[in-house]
Amino acid sequence: MSLAAGDRLDRYEILGPLGAGGMGEVWRARDTELGREVAIKILPDALASNPSRLERFRREGRALASLSHPNLLTVYDIGLADGRPYSVAELLRGKSLRKVLRRGPCPAESAVAWGLEIARGLAAAHAKTIVHRDLKPDNIFLTRDNGVKILDFGLAKILEPELFDSANDVTISESTDIGTVLGTMGYMAPEQLRGEPVDTTTDVFAFGCVLYEMLSGLRPFAGGSRAEQISSVLRDDPAPLHKRIPLTVRSVVRRCLEKRPHARYQGAGEVAAALETIDPASLADLETPGAAMPTEISEGGGGATVVVMPFLNLSGDIEQEYLCDGMTEEILWAIGKVRGIRVLARSSGFAYKGTNADPREVGLAIGADHLVEGSFRRLGERVRIAARLVQTSDGSQLWGDSYDRTVSDIFELQDEVSVEVANQLRTALLEDEVNRLRQRHTPDREANDLYMRGRYLWYRRREGDLQAAIALFEKAVEKDPEYAQPHAGIAEVLGVLGTSAYMDPKIAFARVRTELDCVFALDETIASAHATKGLLHGYHEFQWEAAEEAFQRAIELEPNWGHVKCWYAGFLGGARRLLDESALQARAATAAEPMAPVVQTMAGVNLLNAGVDDGFTYIRRALEMDPELPTAHHFLGFHLVNRGRYDEALPHLERGFRSGIFLDAGMLALAWSKLGQLDRVAGIEAQLDELAESRYVSHFTRATVALAKDDVEVCLDCIDTARDQGEYEVMMIECVDYLAPLRSHPRYKRHLEIMGIPEGVR
Repeated sequence: MSLAAGDRLDRYEILGPLGAGGMGEVWRARDTELGREVAIKILPDALASNPSRLERFRREGRALASLSHPNLLTVYDIGLADGRPYSVAELLRGKSLRKVLRRGPCPAESAVAWGLEIARGLAAAHAKTIVHRDLKPDNIFLTRDNGVKILDFGLAKILEPELFDSANDVTISESTDIGTVLGTMGYMAPEQLRGEPVDTTTDVFAFGCVLYEMLSGLRPFAGGSRAEQISSVLRDDPAPLHKRIPLTVRSVVRRCLEKRPHARYQGAGEVAAALETIDPASLADLETPGAAMPTEISEGGGGATVVVMPFLNLSGDIEQEYLCDGMTEEILWAIGKVRGIRVLARSSGFAYKGTNADPREVGLAIGADHLVEGSFRRLGERVRIAARLVQTSDGSQLWGDSYDRTVSDIFELQDEVSVEVANQLRTALLEDEVNRLRQRHTPDREANDLYMRGRYLWYRRREGDLQAAIALFEKAVEKDPEYAQPHAGIAEVLGVLGTSAYMDPKIAFARVRTELDCVFALDETIASAHATKGLLHGYHEFQWEAAEEAFQRAIELEPNWGHVKCWYAGFLGGARRLLDESALQARAATAAEPMAPVVQTMAGVNLLNAGVDDGFTYIRRALEMDPELPTAHHFLGFHLVNRGRYDEALPHLERGFRSGIFLDAGMLALAWSKLGQLDRVAGIEAQLDELAESRYVSHFTRATVALAKDDVEVCLDCIDTARDQGEYEVMMIECVDYLAPLRSHPRYKRHLEIMGIPEGVR
């Protein structure tokens, strides 16, 4: 049935569309008899053409119409028009909880208040023996008068259908995921995923997921793939909520998320009663805790959360700094391979390098309950390492030891420290875990030395340092061709240079392919190699399925690596236009690496691409950590231009341009054009022409300059060339708001078709 404004459905006059989905189309309409506006849902063909389903729809309509409660969407009427069933409900004005969560976690006071209203609405449905089965932020609506409404009982189940004149179980929809289960991944209870009978405790589990997400900004059970999400729900405990959230609130969430139905609250009424006992004064003015931080070991599972601090260089030689940092990374990597121990990302510890921070303050700030720290001293061919394990809750030392060896024994030393720390954190390591820590290729010592020097430069993230890092990795490979890590390092650095317009992407990624082949022939478990493979397929070759698989594998191998989550978020928001999922990955990245300025920058960019202005906060936070970070200035300038704030953008773009980010030249030209300074546009174009004689200047930059000159055809020519060249920016083109004047042009639309990028979305 095709509707348009002015059409009639019985006594209802259609005013305009509100939305559409798998359960049908929703239209705004006016009840001509009662003179009020309503929302009408037209059911899909699969439901309309099945007589038994039609009968179920009528019975279900009667059941839902009986639910008179301020926190439930009111159903006014059901009917048939031209053989198509429809339902009529109150018209709401406001926004979904999902849209609110895009901006991050809710204040604890709001989360608990809204949670209480949701629980009361669910309790009313449970009292009528109706189970929602698809509770999620998308189906919770916050009205303009600060009310809360539960929507969409499209998957609801009546536990006692005889109350509504039926002898059979009633379900509006038989399948959300055909042949599997009913519901939405990430909010379904374990029994729901297994296809077992559901009851009111199933909704309690989903409610716990929603409340957790409101408090943390993250879903309790996340994963790169459906299989990982299912496994997480069935086996894992979610990361404990931040300790700043009162224990009474955390206890409610924990009980709702019990794996066993009988261990949960037995219905939403019990949940509401528990939330009513929480003193609002304990929540007032409470700082929004932010993303879930594993600051304690949860009941019924979990394990120690550890941060490895950078070892102190006591050699009196700054040239040995790379060796200290490299040893820290190796120990961090090794401990992180032990089951039951969660090691925070490198950036968490290195943010405190040189600060002599109190372990108690570190633990509270980054959510670690244990801390590994130590020192390194080298005298000629002798080295001395001291290490200790500290409990951050009180600063007490749990273990400590020192070792005197030769430089040639450094790999065994790293293994010894790692095994000892892991044994202290676990009752005992299993034999296979000890073997896994020690069974790896032991590289040539000089090759390892070169590799660690390269990693030291890589983390400084400046163009000159990146080029120098490649040279060191290449020397390491010459010394030891069987050493996988330097191959992975070359690929990773070239992938970044190729996506940042520092290099011709065709040249960069041709080498990336070769190096990745070498890595995977030697070791398929290096997360950075899979992440770089994601860059290759997604940001250069535009092969979406292969890119998604690679990013998910990298996250599986290194779940606490925020950098790859940011790359994945960019891919989801640009190529796939899955903005909610992109924002989710971006926030998860900052939760994993809250102290990394590059991660803060990239997460902020992805949030802004998803339409969340809170992303500016993340980029400015990165500049507080590293005021000279070129990428932070670049992206801050880019998004200020994107929003028409040209004067604000100029100083950041100029700094980015001076540091070698020539993409900023295009945006500088656009900003000056908008400010009426056309002579400056010509000057920038001349600079680019001069630069192009000695290095790569991206075609996307040229496209932006052409747009600054109002030369649309040249702009589109440059975009086509950029696509052929495999420049990353063409994947993100729908996130570039300043290209809005091109969106109706047939050539622009053709570009999206060729790329397979959905049009619009936000």
